[in-house]
Amino acid sequence: MEHQLISLNNCPICDSHSFSFWRKGLDHNVSGDEFKVVQCDACGCRFTNPRPTEETIGNYYKSENYVSHSGTKKGFINRIYHLVRSRSIVKKEKLISSLTQQKNILDIGCGTGDFLAHCQKKGWNITGVEPDESARALSQKNHGFTIHDVSALQQFEQEKFDVITMWHVLEHVYHLKEDVRHFYHLLKPGGHLIIAVPNCSSHDADYYQEHWAALDLPIHLYHFRPSDIQKLSEMHGFDLVKILPMKYDAYYISMLSEKYKGGNMLKGFWRGFISNLKAKKIANTFSSQIYILKK
Repeated sequence: MEHQLISLNNCPICDSHSFSFWRKGLDHNVSGDEFKVVQCDACGCRFTNPRPTEETIGNYYKSENYVSHSGTKKGFINRIYHLVRSRSIVKKEKLISSLTQQKNILDIGCGTGDFLAHCQKKGWNITGVEPDESARALSQKNHGFTIHDVSALQQFEQEKFDVITMWHVLEHVYHLKEDVRHFYHLLKPGGHLIIAVPNCSSHDADYYQEHWAALDLPIHLYHFRPSDIQKLSEMHGFDLVKILPMKYDAYYISMLSEKYKGGNMLKGFWRGFISNLKAKKIANTFSSQIYILKK
């Protein structure tokens, strides 16, 4: 695939002009191209740089392996993904129900709409936003409700939602600070923003290095640690009230990482177990984590 890349001159979080090489990795889904991740010398934020332009990034999502858009169940790892996702969806809805008695939810980057469909069955007033046209079409076909394009985010009235969820989405957005600021205004007072992202300070990230599947280059534009989410929340008026583990992700990510290495997926399952075991001893170091921010 021909590179159409743009370099950032400022840190996406603190605007510093000084950053250093952190890690490189391959696009395992589409192009096979190599991409670089840098680390801000001031705040430590890690981000893909250079990265595809906003107009061309869609080319890197055009893979059946991108399961949240295609719904594919081909291959052992994708079958495991779907089995675990069904259980995770139930847990996610229980989590948001524990935060509020109100029932207006916006799910950003909702993919094929499976989470929203479950929320709807539980009595939520649902709104979904998804940039991928094919995923929106699958949502309409499978669940019978319409998902909005991302342009709708600018049209929603302020203080409309009780909960905004972003399940593995924030690492994909191009206008990081502007978007988090906008999400704050879309929430009602006391509302919650739920962010789930991979944690590049986890044991499996350290173990697999450039083969760590959750680098997911180049479509992951940022590679967050808890301190990054803390900074973002403080900058935009949120309180970071809780961090929760996503324990299943360690197994999925480690098995996929072993696949990228040409290794044994059973070893990947074991490494996921080890990652979770180590994370129990060191706070906030699970492979992926859920951050609950309150307005």
